[in-house]
Amino acid sequence: MFSTEGLSPTDRVEATCVAMQEQSVPSTVRLDNRTEVRSRMDVWTYGDASIFRAEMTGFRLIRTQKQIATGPGEMLAIAMHESCVGEQEQYGIRRTVRPNELMLMDLNSPYDYRLNGIGASRCLHVPIDAVGLPHEVMRSAADRLHASPVAAMMVDYISQLTVHAETLTSSVAARSLGEAGIELVRTLVASAYDIDYARGAMAEMLLPRIRSYVKQHLGDPQLGPQSIATAHGISPRHLFKLCAAADFSLEQWIIAERLARARDDLARPELASATVSAVARRWGFANDSHFSRRFRMMYGLSPRAWRQVSSSVPADRSDG
Repeated sequence: MFSTEGLSPTDRVEATCVAMQEQSVPSTVRLDNRTEVRSRMDVWTYGDASIFRAEMTGFRLIRTQKQIATGPGEMLAIAMHESCVGEQEQYGIRRTVRPNELMLMDLNSPYDYRLNGIGASRCLHVPIDAVGLPHEVMRSAADRLHASPVAAMMVDYISQLTVHAETLTSSVAARSLGEAGIELVRTLVASAYDIDYARGAMAEMLLPRIRSYVKQHLGDPQLGPQSIATAHGISPRHLFKLCAAADFSLEQWIIAERLARARDDLARPELASATVSAVARRWGFANDSHFSRRFRMMYGLSPRAWRQVSSSVPADRSDG
């Protein structure tokens, strides 16, 4: 937290400029009415995301290509004003941003921003790489954020994370809230660009996450469409549609992954004392006969036969 309260008028200008630079990226800060500067800045961290609130007298913020080259800022900012009007220019487009309207700022592209009078803004910073959208999509969506069906949700999200920041950032849910914000930014930008594109982009980015989640939870006997869908904030029906579009059966893939892990464990010398049942349970199979039947269907041998065969093959065998 930074505040000019308690600073002399002569110190406020430099202190405000330094604080602004420290909380953002290299840029040029120009303060209006330098004899009456007042400012307060707060930053709250939510994992890889953060909320930055600034309340201050009028200023102008300019970021040039030269500053980007010397100090890259791989962040995307989604901002809103509380009770003031700002002016933004980026990607060759100038726009006026009114209270509770969303503004996108790519910190790795030149911009010019001005706040007249006295006002306050709230800004969500998220890593551009985590959002994972092409630059041209972000550039096109910047002037169309209001067209996104989740624009109002984003306004409320930023507001809640700001108003309740002291409680939320100290909770165990802080990182998860940040991850939710990154997902919401992705949806906001993609859907502002084009609804059909958003559907395809979301599916393309969601499937790898689903696959990774499944691999991390193979040992959970309750792993299934419902738990997977719930973990990713979608319905089981939507989950099946995503899998169908990618041309694979979710349930069969889960079984195949579990069988592959069990097969590897049955061949490991250090697990020779573990029963077949124990190995099966380790990888989410609650029924021994079901495990044996599916194992034989997949590999042509029973689990016990595979263990005997694999243990009889010398560990230092070569293709020659």
